[in-house]
Formats: sequence, structure tokens, C-alpha cells
Amino acid sequence: MKPGLVCRSLSLCGALVAACALLVPVASPRAQTWPNRPVNLIVPFVAGGGADAAARLIAGKMQERLGQTVVVLNRPGGNTLIGAQELMRAPTDGYTLMWSIDQTFVLNPSLYTRLPYAPKKDFTPVALAISGPVAVIAGAKPGSLINVQEIVSRAKSAPGKLNVGSAAILAQIAHEEFNRSADIQTVRIPFKGSAEVAQATVAGDIDLAFDGVAPYVQFVKAGRAKILAVSTARRFSGLPDVPTLEELGHKGFDFAVWFGIVGPAGLPSDVVQRVSDTVAWAVRQPDVVERLLVFGFEPAAQISAQALAARIDSDLERYTPVIKRLGFKLD
Repeated sequence: MKPGLVCRSLSLCGALVAACALLVPVASPRAQTWPNRPVNLIVPFVAGGGADAAARLIAGKMQERLGQTVVVLNRPGGNTLIGAQELMRAPTDGYTLMWSIDQTFVLNPSLYTRLPYAPKKDFTPVALAISGPVAVIAGAKPGSLINVQEIVSRAKSAPGKLNVGSAAILAQIAHEEFNRSADIQTVRIPFKGSAEVAQATVAGDIDLAFDGVAPYVQFVKAGRAKILAVSTARRFSGLPDVPTLEELGHKGFDFAVWFGIVGPAGLPSDVVQRVSDTVAWAVRQPDVVERLLVFGFEPAAQISAQALAARIDSDLERYTPVIKRLGFKLD
């Protein structure tokens, strides 16, 4: 080969190598270094409650994966409004996230006339994490209701006589939708918290409760309460013998409480992916799953930013007309 051809060939090879290098994805400096200091996780609930316990459980596992401390910051109040507003003011560097519930994104927009944030504009969905059913619970004293069929028959024979306790807005919505599905009239008794609902249920002060599972686990084990059905489309893995309301004839009945992680608007996509992957790993660890079932939750079927964004969209479309029809307001 002539010297000139060798030079031209080497130049061509060098150009090809440079071109190929441009095609190889290179991780951004942030993706390689984040996190290099503790990450704050805002929890818009009081310390010690079920939502806080689940957040701390998952935060602990996230630490193992990220190699940095995840600091839980309890910011209760205003049906998550206080925590949400603090997140809005946070830098978009990935070091401040929030453990959030459906209340923030799909219920508050209809419950408040003036909401201090735009659910789909002021936050970045990061990961749908866990979900759990609203359950139908009765006490176990003599004369207590024994199944959903008896609830319907007794309510039809004596309209407006059965009283039903609930605390969370979603539980109240599920109760009212059950009335509509069964074409019955039962009286809603609102409580401030699930602990009060549970005590009233086992004491026989109310006929039924629509509530989360966790407060009743101890009472069910002690024979003082019965979980008659769950509100989700499929059975809850923590209660495999308990039927769904859909199985019992209430078609399309599907109400689930969900939690996920969000960031402020403009959170970098590489940080979103890193946190999403970490959450997916954390909530599927056997020891975490075991504890979640006790809290009345299980890992979400799909754990990703896209799954959370889709869930917010579908629940907004679904719950907005229901809340408007029921006339629920918090201001």
C-alpha cells in the first residue's frame, strides 16, 4: 500500500472511531454522582401513623440501594397541602422528594375551591410504590353483620337504619358508591381518624366501617372484628380468603389507596429513573413485602414514573365527577 493511502486510511479510521463514540450514550455527571449527600423525603403525615410507618420502611431500604441516608421530614397538616407546598419550593436537584398519597393529586383538586398548587404542573411523578384496599369491616359481637349480602338485605328492609363509620375521604367515597351500587340507604358517620373508627366498630357503636385494613388486624386476630370484603378489583394478597365487592356482584367496584414518590417540577430525568428503580427494588424485598401486608398494602403492579402519571390521570378523570356529585368539600 502506498504511504498516501495509509495516511488516508488512518484518517478515515479515526473519523469512524470519533463518529461511533458519539453514538455511545454517556451518563451525565449528575447521574454518576447523585446522590452524594443525604436525600430528604417529605412525609405530609404525622409521625407514627400508618402512612409514616410505610414511608420509613421504604426509605430505609432506599438507603441501602442509594448508599446515602434518606431523611424523613414529617410535614403534616392541611390534607397534605403543607408538605406539597414545601416540595414546590424545593430545588430541582433530586435531594428533596415527597412520599405522597392519592389525596394530594386526585382528591384535593375537587375538595378545595382554591388549591395552592397544580397537581400535574407543579410536581414530577417519580414512582408509584404501593396500594391497598378500602375494606368493609364489622364487629364480632352477637347480632353483628356477618357478610355483605346481609348488609344489603338489612338495609333494604330498614332504609337509613344501618350506620357506617369512615375517616379518609376515599373510604367515604367508597361507602357512598356502595350505597349507590346496592341501591340502599345507610348513614355515614364521619370520624377524625381510623383508630376511632376501629374502636367504635369493635365496641358495637356503629354497624359497619369502610376503612383501611391495618387498624383491624389485631382485632380480627382476637376475634373482635370481621373483614367482610375489600374494595379493589382483585383480592388483597394479605387477605386471600376475603372476597372483593366485585365478586359479590358490585360490578366495576375498585377503590384503592395508593402511595408514591414525587419531586418538584423539573426534576432531571436521570434522577427520576434512579429513584424509580430504587423504589421498585425496595418495595419488592421480602421483608418489606411482609411488613407492608401488615400495614394493609402491597407493592403496586407497575412501579415507575409513567405508572404514577397514568394513575393520576385516570383517577382524576374518575373521582372528579364522583366528588362533585356527592358534594364533598374541605373548604
